[in-house]
Amino acid sequence: MSVRLAICAVHTVNAEKGSVMKLAATCRNIRLMAPDDAAVSFFKSPFTAHETGSAVDIAYGDFGSPARSPVDGVVIDTREFETPTPFRYRSFTDHLTAVRCGELIVRILHVKPDVNIGTCLRTGEDFGRFVRSGYFYFWNFSHLHIEVRIHSDYLRAKSDMQLDLPVGVVRRACTGDADENTPDRFDFTGEVVFSCDRYALIDCPDYSTDGHFNGYSVGDFLIDGFIPARDHALHRFGLVGRSRDSPRFESFRSIGNAHLVRSSGVDLRIFDGQSRPLDLAGASFILFFGKPLIKLVPIRYGEDLPQCGDMVSIQMSAHNE
Repeated sequence: MSVRLAICAVHTVNAEKGSVMKLAATCRNIRLMAPDDAAVSFFKSPFTAHETGSAVDIAYGDFGSPARSPVDGVVIDTREFETPTPFRYRSFTDHLTAVRCGELIVRILHVKPDVNIGTCLRTGEDFGRFVRSGYFYFWNFSHLHIEVRIHSDYLRAKSDMQLDLPVGVVRRACTGDADENTPDRFDFTGEVVFSCDRYALIDCPDYSTDGHFNGYSVGDFLIDGFIPARDHALHRFGLVGRSRDSPRFESFRSIGNAHLVRSSGVDLRIFDGQSRPLDLAGASFILFFGKPLIKLVPIRYGEDLPQCGDMVSIQMSAHNE
């Protein structure tokens, strides 16, 4: 499911496809681009490069659908490798595509390439198809995982080449009648617009924007990441935006214009339209070029989720010991 909204943003146009590509992140002189119907996340994943602000996930399409190159460059390597999986009789093969852009390498995962070494790629050009690997939670969207590396170090899992996040001053872009948040609690109320066995998507009209990305905010920062409502392996999320003020939730690390927050310091509760608590794993917040949505995650695959048309409220507050 993709939702499109025309907003002012840095973009390039692929003349052959007539599709708009927008800026997702930069690193030195490399611009990482994404389709305008994509969603972008820097901190929703638990893997190493996301801990250092050195990776971006660009989500769109579906598993098996075409993926577009985020850069202009030359393919220098393609590999496949086995990933961890909790399923005893299932093998999850993932793929790596390395694209040389000047003196640096753009490393792309989760796409099975259909291009050869030596192929010249243009930004926005199809180069393979999305795959689901053992790195994915069942509720993940199909996406490209992208890092920038030096030529001698593009295979190692760890990266510390920090990306520049194009997130500026965040302002409220409320289109509904939601009440003002209190200083220590943030509420998001909206309607379920999509529901399946893996997740439900909530459209809350009270969202925020920096003029480039749209999302949901606490104070002056857009939320980026999964926040659990109970114990979960994902233990931190990000707050992004340029602000002189400190985040409302205590951060343990600052990376450029982003702050990492331990989810153990935040209480997240989810309620139905009659204010009854829902027993869910948590909520996932990411950044959208178009209309933002919040993803609700069940405790286990196939367990009950709110259905289309249901109203849901998400409440966040600082955890009091």
